Amino acid sequence: MPDRHKHSFITTIAVVWLFACISSDAIANTFSSIQHSRSVVLEHHAAEVGLSGMDEAHDPWRLELTAWVWMVSVDGDLGALGRKADISASFRDVLRDSDSLFVFNGRMELGYERWGFFVDGMFAKLGTDDVPTAPGFPDVDVTYRQTLLDFGLMYRVAEWSPENVENDLRNATFDLYAGVRYTNLDLELDPTGLPRLRDRVDWFDPIIGAQLAYPFSRHWHVFVGGDVGGFGINSDYTWKATALLGYDFRFFDHRATLSLGYRAIGQDFSRGSGDRLFTWDVVQHGPLIGLSLSF
Repeated sequence: MPDRHKHSFITTIAVVWLFACISSDAIANTFSSIQHSRSVVLEHHAAEVGLSGMDEAHDPWRLELTAWVWMVSVDGDLGALGRKADISASFRDVLRDSDSLFVFNGRMELGYERWGFFVDGMFAKLGTDDVPTAPGFPDVDVTYRQTLLDFGLMYRVAEWSPENVENDLRNATFDLYAGVRYTNLDLELDPTGLPRLRDRVDWFDPIIGAQLAYPFSRHWHVFVGGDVGGFGINSDYTWKATALLGYDFRFFDHRATLSLGYRAIGQDFSRGSGDRLFTWDVVQHGPLIGLSLSF
């Protein structure tokens, strides 16, 4: 794994750990609570136990919709038609240099008892100017249009009510998931004084991951999650890590959540060779703000 991926991954894991420490006393009881949850599930119907104490107690279905604002920075190597550039652009750079700044992030989770399905997508048109290339070659302006879509199946390993936490809005949950990450990239390099280069590729990567949501007060919870994938099938590897602090409240008799945190996604992909080489060895990362509504 290149240093940029190592550093970004370690930084994001540190943020995840920091968020987890906010509820350190609660996390210390996680494993005993999980064991208690499993024993209870053996005695009672999963739907009755999973949502005890909530308005949705007898409804095995669940639906959560989320809209995100991701203030993304970009670091890494990218290239089209054999020309490579080393990009390091903060969100401020992207905001300043993008002629047409457009980013949409959203997530949908639909579940029935322990099983669920998720779709998590990002659609973006971003760019930055004066990106350095190889010595002796002019700098380039970079613009890319990206579709990043994760989808797959989830399995709820455990759901329980943490001890000494009065929260009728959310239970603690631990999920495993497996699915696919689809990437579609339209990459444009505009070297100073030279013809514009443009290439478009798409690919699929398998991913496996886990996520934990843990309430530590009546309205507050932490969320940590991440996945790895690629495994050399298309990308050499891909990974994602997310840490969030969430505030839960009621909105027209439904649970709503305002979240603030950090997300990073790393991908190492290449296709072709010579003057047909496409390269996307990039980490996208930055603060994340989200609003969720649960049904």
